Formats: sequence, C-alpha cells, structure tokens
Amino acid sequence: MNMSVRPLPLVALLALLAAPALAQSAPPGTSGVPTSQQGNLSSKTVAVLRTAASSNLFEIESSRLALGKTQSNAIKEFADRMVGDHTRAANRARQVLAEMGATPPPAMLEPAHQQQLDALKAAANPQFDRAYVEAQYTAHVEAIALMRDYARTGDNEGLRALAAEILPALQSHLDHVTRLRDGTPAR
Repeated sequence: MNMSVRPLPLVALLALLAAPALAQSAPPGTSGVPTSQQGNLSSKTVAVLRTAASSNLFEIESSRLALGKTQSNAIKEFADRMVGDHTRAANRARQVLAEMGATPPPAMLEPAHQQQLDALKAAANPQFDRAYVEAQYTAHVEAIALMRDYARTGDNEGLRALAAEILPALQSHLDHVTRLRDGTPAR
C-alpha cells in the first residue's frame, strides 16, 4: 500500500499545530504564544498545537537517532518513514501558517519529550530498539487521542477537519509500530 499520500496531512496538522505554539516567550495572558502569532486561536487550540508540535519533533529526532543506532532493518524502515512523514508535515505546516499570515516560531521539545529523547540517547544498543519502539508506540497512542479529541471538540473548524483527516495516517503509523512491538512482520 502506498503511504506517500496519507502522511502529508499528518505532517500538515502536526506542523500547523506545532508552529504557533512553540514561542519561547510571550506577554502575559497569551497562553505562551505571542499575540502576533496566536491570532484568533483559543488557548485550547494553542495547547493542542504545542503538544502536537513537540510530538512531531520528538518523532523526527528519535527516529533520526534510531537510524544511527539500530541494526534492525525493520526498525530502520519504520524510522525512515517517521522522519520523512513528519518532516513533510512540518514543511506543510509552515506553508499553511504562511497562508494564514502567521510566522512559525522555532520548534522545541516539551520537557517530557526531551526526557524521552535523552533516555533513548543513553540506551545501550541491545536495549535501544525496544525502548525506541515503546516510545513510538506511546507517542502514537497519545497523538491519536489528541487528534481524535480535537477533531470532535476543537473550536477551530479548519483544524478540526485537519485533525480528522490525519487520523488514518496516525493509525497507520500505530499499526506499523504495533507490528514491530509484537514482533510480527510488516505488511
């Protein structure tokens, strides 16, 4: 099954959701996002964007790490897919933000994602593969829950639609990492 089309919406949402929320400092009362970048987004949407952006960056950085550490061809294939899909998403998000007149701030990991990445960096090669697969599994379960919730209850119609659109790609990623986790061959 060709997955080159489905990940683009995932990239777009994760990038779109991440970019406005990643400002390093902001005036009081702007939910951590400068007023010029927050625009008409609610604090709930900004929080979702912040979490999604950090998750997207974690997916890319941990997968780049996996490409250098693992000896498993199956994990290398998955990691390569994650780097490609999530990088395309970040690029698409920047494009969408530009169309909205917003300037994306630099991407950064939330503390929990940074701790997970640091733990993966410290993992010895025999334990790395299992730790990486578990981290990817957890990240995808959380991303699906976040996007499913926003698709149902989000207050920005365009982002709600995009969240719903990317759920199949996220599910495909989760299915792939679940097969790795369970030791079953990829399809």
